[in-house]
Amino acid sequence: MPPRARVLHINKLYRPMFTGEGVFLERCSVFMQMWAPGIEHELLVTTTPEPIEPQPVCSTLSHIHYLTKRPVGNLRHELLLVWWFICNLHRYQTVHVHVHADWYFLTYILCKLTRRRLVLSATLEDSVPVLVTRYRAMLRPLAGRMFRLFDAYVSISPKLQAETSAAMPAEKCHLLPCGITFPPLGHSRRREIRDRFGIPDDALVLIFVGGLCKRKDPMLQVRMFPELLRHRPDLHLLLVGPPLEPDYVQAIREFIEAEGLEHRVIFVGEVPDPHPYFEAADIMTFASHLEGFGTVVPEAMANALPVVARHLPGVNDSFVKDGETGFLFSRDAEFPELVLKLANDAELRLKFGHAGRELARRMFDMRQVARRYLEIYGFDQIPEPPSAAPSAEAAWEEVIPIKATCSIISPRFHTPARFDAGMRPMLVTMIDAEEAFDWGLPFSRSSIDVTSMGHQGAAHRIFERYGVVPLYAVDYPVTTQEAGAAPLRELLQDGLCEIGTQLHPWVTPPYLEDVTARNSYPGSLPLTLEFEKIRAMTEAIEDAFGLRPQIYRAGRYGAGPRTGDILKHLGYLVDSSVMPAWSFVGQEGPDYTMLPAKPYWIDPEQTVLEMPGSAAIVGRLSDVRGDVLRRIVFSRLGERVGIPSVMARLRCLERIKLTPEAITISEAKRLVRHMLAHDHKVFVLTYHTPSLVPGNTPYVRTQEDLRRFLAWLDEFFDFFTREVGGSCVSWRDVRGALLGKPGQTTPAPLETVAI
Repeated sequence: MPPRARVLHINKLYRPMFTGEGVFLERCSVFMQMWAPGIEHELLVTTTPEPIEPQPVCSTLSHIHYLTKRPVGNLRHELLLVWWFICNLHRYQTVHVHVHADWYFLTYILCKLTRRRLVLSATLEDSVPVLVTRYRAMLRPLAGRMFRLFDAYVSISPKLQAETSAAMPAEKCHLLPCGITFPPLGHSRRREIRDRFGIPDDALVLIFVGGLCKRKDPMLQVRMFPELLRHRPDLHLLLVGPPLEPDYVQAIREFIEAEGLEHRVIFVGEVPDPHPYFEAADIMTFASHLEGFGTVVPEAMANALPVVARHLPGVNDSFVKDGETGFLFSRDAEFPELVLKLANDAELRLKFGHAGRELARRMFDMRQVARRYLEIYGFDQIPEPPSAAPSAEAAWEEVIPIKATCSIISPRFHTPARFDAGMRPMLVTMIDAEEAFDWGLPFSRSSIDVTSMGHQGAAHRIFERYGVVPLYAVDYPVTTQEAGAAPLRELLQDGLCEIGTQLHPWVTPPYLEDVTARNSYPGSLPLTLEFEKIRAMTEAIEDAFGLRPQIYRAGRYGAGPRTGDILKHLGYLVDSSVMPAWSFVGQEGPDYTMLPAKPYWIDPEQTVLEMPGSAAIVGRLSDVRGDVLRRIVFSRLGERVGIPSVMARLRCLERIKLTPEAITISEAKRLVRHMLAHDHKVFVLTYHTPSLVPGNTPYVRTQEDLRRFLAWLDEFFDFFTREVGGSCVSWRDVRGALLGKPGQTTPAPLETVAI
C-alpha cells in the first residue's frame, strides 16, 4: 500500500448518528482502520450544508468536508462539486460514491482520467438500472454507458445485487450487507431505561427504531396497539427515532391521545446509540414498506431480540428467517397475531433471540465487512490484526460514547482562559517520566529501561528549596515496572510530587500498530487504538499509584484531532500536549504553530483545560504583524539552510521553549520576559527524567553536563520566584484559579471514579 493512502467517501445527506449510511460509515471506518491503519478515510458531503455546531461523530474519518454552507441551486452545486474535485482529487487513491451525487458524471470522468478507482453503492432504490430510469428517456442509453465508468458496484441486499448485476459486468458486482457491531449481552442498562420511562420490570416492551415517517410505517404498531393491549395489558411500545414527517407524526400523536395510550406508547426521539433501548425491550417490531437493507433489524438481532417485520422480498428474508429468528408478515392483519405469539411464549422469544444473534454474527460482523471493503477499494494483502487485538465488539463498545465535542487542535472549539489581572505568574513543573532509549535510533518496543527514575533526588533537593511539587507525567514502562514506580510512590506518599499520564504508543498496549515515526505520535493512530492505549495507561496508573490521573500529555507532543474527546470521555481535566510555535509535520506529526501559548478551554462546557508548554518566538521582529516571516524562517527549507540560527544570533527571531534541555538559562529568561510582556500568567517548565543520568539523552552526556543542568534549574527557579515574583504551583492551582477555587480540584480517589 502507498504511504498515507486515502479513500474519499461521498454522501449527499449526512446525519452521522442516525441515517443508515451515516451510522454505517461512522462504524465501518473504525474497523477499516483496525485492519489498515495506514489508510485514511475522508468524507465529502455534497448536499447537507455544513452545520454551525460540530456533528457528534465518533468515527476515525480523518476529515469531513462539506461542499456548501447553505443550500444552492443545481448549476451552482455542480460547479462547486467539479471545482472541489479539481482541487482535491489528487489526494485520493479511491473514491467511494455511497449515494449517486453527480448526475452529470463530470466528477466521475475526472476520476477515470486521473486513474482513481471508483466504487458505487446501492443502498435503497438506487441499483444501476433504477438510477438509469431517473434520466430522460433519450438520455438513458448514455447514462447506462456512463455508469460503466465505475470499477466496482456494491449492493447491500440480494434484490439490489440482482438488479445491478443484470446491467453491469458480474465480476464488478459485490453483495456486501451493512456490517453491525455486537454489544455484550447482560442488559446492563435495561433497568435504567425502563425506570426513565416508568416501565415496570415485568412489563413486555416492543421497540421500533427508525425515522418516524410514512415509509417506515410506525403507525401500524400504534394502530394495532389497543388490540394487543386487550390480550397483554402489560405491553409498552418504544418509538426510537426522529420525527421526519411532522404531519405523519402528528397523526400518530392524535391517535395515541384518542385511545389514551400516552403512558404506553413512548416517543424516545433520536438517540446516538440505540443499543441501550434494545436492552430494555423484548421484541423488535418493524413494518417498513421499503428498505435497502434495514440495519436496525440485524442490530436488534445482535441484541438477541426476536423480530416481527414486514416481508420485503430479497431484502430482509435472508436474515429474518420466518419461524427461526422471528416472523415475517405481508398483510397488516397478520401483525398482531405474530406479536402475540411471541409475547405469550418466553421460551420462543429466547430461542429466536439466540438464533438471531448467531445468524447476525455470521452474516454481518463489521470486521469482515470492513475488510471486504478494503479489498474492493483495491488494497490487497490486508494483514490479520495481532492475536492480542481486542475483539471488534469490545473496541467499538468503548468508542461509541466518544462524541466530537471538543478539540485540542481545532480553534473553533477554543475558549480563552481568563485570569484575574492582578494574579501573580504561576509556574508548573511537568516532567516527562519515561524510559531511556537511544534518540538517534528508530523507536523500539524493547527499549524499556527505567532505572533513571531512581536518580531524581538531585533535582528534588532543588525543588524543596523553592517549594516546587513537580508533576511526573508517567508512561507505561515507568508505571508498570517497580524500578520506575517505586521511587515515585515514595515521593507521592510524602507529598513531594503529583502523577499524570504520558503516552508513548510504541511501548503501550495494545500493540496493534507498526512502529513508525508517524505512529509515535499518539494522535496519528486510529481512534480506537489511541483510546485503548490512553485507557490502558489510565488503568495502569490506577493500579500502580492508587489514584485516577486527571492531566495528560501526548508523547512527543503528539495530540490528534480526537485526543480531546478521548480525554473528556475518560475524565481528564487538563491536557498539556501542545508545544506552541513548533511544527512536527516534517515527521508526520501535528502542527502547533498557530496555537496560543496561553491556556484555553477545549470544550464549550469548559471542562477540559489545555495548558500548553511554554514556548514562543521572541526577538526584535517577533511582534511584526502577520506570520509570513516566521513561516519562512522556521519552514523545513529555512531550517535546512540554517536561517533560524542566523536570525537567533541577530536576536531578530528566536524560537525558545521553557526547558533546560538545549535551551540556555539566558534564553529561558528572555522567553519568560517576552511572555510576561504579552500578559502571560501561566508557565510550564518541562524536561525528561532520563536526563538526570548522563548518557541517556543528547542534553546530558557527562557529569559536567548534569551539573550545568541542575544549576540551570536552581537559577531559573530563583529568577522566577525572586525577580519575576511568581509562584511555583500545581496544575490544580491553575485550573482552580480559573474556576475561582484555587487548589480545590483534587485528584479523584480510585474508589470514587466510574469509568
